Amino acid sequence: MFVDGKPFIMLAGELHNSSASGLEYMKPVWEKLELLHVNTVVGTVNWELVEPQEGKFDFSLVDWQIKDARKRNIRLVLIWFATWKNGNSDYVPYWVKADPKRFPVMQRRARQTGGRGFGGRGGIGSITPLSEEAMVADARAFRALMRHIKEVDPQHTVIMMQVENESGLLGDSRDRSPLAESAWGKAVPAGLMDYLVRNKSTLLPEMQEVWGRNGYRTSGTWRRSLARMNGPMKSSWHGT
Repeated sequence: MFVDGKPFIMLAGELHNSSASGLEYMKPVWEKLELLHVNTVVGTVNWELVEPQEGKFDFSLVDWQIKDARKRNIRLVLIWFATWKNGNSDYVPYWVKADPKRFPVMQRRARQTGGRGFGGRGGIGSITPLSEEAMVADARAFRALMRHIKEVDPQHTVIMMQVENESGLLGDSRDRSPLAESAWGKAVPAGLMDYLVRNKSTLLPEMQEVWGRNGYRTSGTWRRSLARMNGPMKSSWHGT
């Protein structure tokens, strides 16, 4: 890393997922971090807490993290827990969770009803990546967050941001919601196929295998080109 034009070796500690959601909870955590002599902490920003009401932002927890880190001469890396976190949408605001018509969720095969994610734990499921409304809302919140950090942190206490965390779907190979089924039947973009053809010899072995099983097609729909991928994942603790 280079921070303010100078080499910086990160000796970092990482918070638990929701540690930064409480000021009192963080007091003993900061003490432990100081004893570890870290110079960087990987913290989190929770969309649900940053935008509890649509268009109304509360950055107080972000400000406290920056203030407490700066007081200890510690830098911050912040992870944006928003539309996805470990393949789920647990950290989206309530106004998103409460409106599945506006923010549709992913669906899995009917038999895939256990475990985490859609159909598991009684949750609403993970927001589909094909939701334009979710993309716009998430991006708007992230822009507001970045603008705020720029304004309150001219000292560059925050040196890195991670956008989302482990996007994906648990328990199936792909989303099977109406939006996804529609997209699955459309043509693979020509630009992507051109790239695959140009870089055929250097593709990952897994991609080579899937494409090869389908005759190295250079055109067609997703359904036809990747038909043999249209099944549940064999194993994965996070999304693909």
